[in-house]
Amino acid sequence: MSESAAVVVGNDALTESVCRLLRADGWRVTVVWAPEPGLQERIEAAGAAFVGRSPREPEALLAAGIGTARAMLALDVDDRVNLEVALEAREANPAIRVVIRQFNQALARKIEQNLPDCSVMSLAAYSAATYAAAALDPSCFFGVEFPIGSRSLVGFSRHTARNVRIDGMRLAAAEPKLQCRVLTCNGGPCDEEREFAAGDELVIVGPVAHLARAAVPLRSNRGGLGWIATRVRAIASEFDPLLRVLVAAGFLVFIAAATFFSLLLHLNPITAAYFVTTTMTTVGYGDISLAHESLFLQAVDIVLMVSGVVIANLAIAFVAAALIRAQWNSLQGLRPIHDVGHVVVFGAGRVGTRIVDFLCELGAIVTVVEVTPSPELVARARARLISLLTGNGALDETLELANVRAARCAVVVTDGDATNLEIGLGARALRADIPVIMRIAEPRFAAAIRKQFEIRRAFSATALASPAFSDLAGSPAARGRVSFGGTTYRLEERARTAADEDAIPLAAARGSAHARAVYDWNAVGTDERVLIMRSASAAG
Repeated sequence: MSESAAVVVGNDALTESVCRLLRADGWRVTVVWAPEPGLQERIEAAGAAFVGRSPREPEALLAAGIGTARAMLALDVDDRVNLEVALEAREANPAIRVVIRQFNQALARKIEQNLPDCSVMSLAAYSAATYAAAALDPSCFFGVEFPIGSRSLVGFSRHTARNVRIDGMRLAAAEPKLQCRVLTCNGGPCDEEREFAAGDELVIVGPVAHLARAAVPLRSNRGGLGWIATRVRAIASEFDPLLRVLVAAGFLVFIAAATFFSLLLHLNPITAAYFVTTTMTTVGYGDISLAHESLFLQAVDIVLMVSGVVIANLAIAFVAAALIRAQWNSLQGLRPIHDVGHVVVFGAGRVGTRIVDFLCELGAIVTVVEVTPSPELVARARARLISLLTGNGALDETLELANVRAARCAVVVTDGDATNLEIGLGARALRADIPVIMRIAEPRFAAAIRKQFEIRRAFSATALASPAFSDLAGSPAARGRVSFGGTTYRLEERARTAADEDAIPLAAARGSAHARAVYDWNAVGTDERVLIMRSASAAG
């Protein structure tokens, strides 16, 4: 039994989920953590034993059986604690396999290069792949970075044959057109001799850039007279109400005066308009003069001059105030976003930052809404790589400033579930058909939100990443699990070997180049890395 024993360090939902998955795979699991109210009960409910001591105590890992364990998983939110505990475990058991949770990916790669039989993964970066993939293809239900470190995404999507425009085509012609692999048709294997019907429900896997192009484009407000009218109304609505009154009053006075002098001085309309303009602006060239006209006309001209001065000065004052306010708002990051077809990311914490990385790599137009942006985000905004809006996404005015009505989708990944729900529902209130990709910590709560509020995608980062962490305990090639058609599959990334001939190849790449879809093993080069999948029961 010692070969199937694992020691886990952590105290959050990820720890509990990983314990359940390891137990389901036949591991004997022990969790080490300082005693907390209810923690032992939750760990034992997940099927694991509990050692109530700080993992940084010298004897804590030994008490958990680290000396005979096959694997140790350090899953705390603190990168330093995880690294310290992993090194202590390796000191106590040089043969133990180590899995470490680290947010700092640069450090993670260096740890893997220098510590044998060690895998390092970021929960934020791993889960961000799915959020970013779903942002570009809202029908995507799972995404994974492949190859690792390339920021290239491979996604799994559900589409109908009509949506991806392959109805009437056979598999051999459809896959090259999509540049993606069709895994299932109506829940089962694809019949290579049958033409796809328009309503066939497909599961497709491939590079996210190709999935996004294959899907039916999302509704866009770009171009056309309707969009221009919308922008004009939006700009007008930003003016102060008193300024709008002044502009209207000035226009009415101008029309009335031009008509009046045209009739009484027998001027053509253009000349009358010219005279009124020089009078209201106090230019007074003198080419048209009322010095010898009636006192009534002179009195009307005096009123016109005074009105022009008052209206013009008040308008200038309001415009100056508006410009100062706009400059201040711009400095504070509170300015209208005029992009169309952009992805609005609410929240730029650990997960949000990785999502922005993926989206920028894929060439998406990105707007980030964050209350306290990091210096890195500010630098990106100054370099015009992204648009940055400093504000609270839960406020309607912030949603308006972010131009959610014209966005491709909204990705809501702040640190609070309630805040995420509020932002997501606010975006839906502004535009009912906008795809909303939402981060929810508790998987059951995420499922309830999808059902009750018809949010297209509500993902739990823990649910996305925990299978990858648990599978890494047994194999450094593990990349997580994906479920469709009633079957769960394990994903692996490795160099091609003869032992993989029974697995299904999904994508291949050389070095850190972007991935391409492959349809069989003949398309995989011997020097390439390949993303494969096999059923969880067969892999187990």
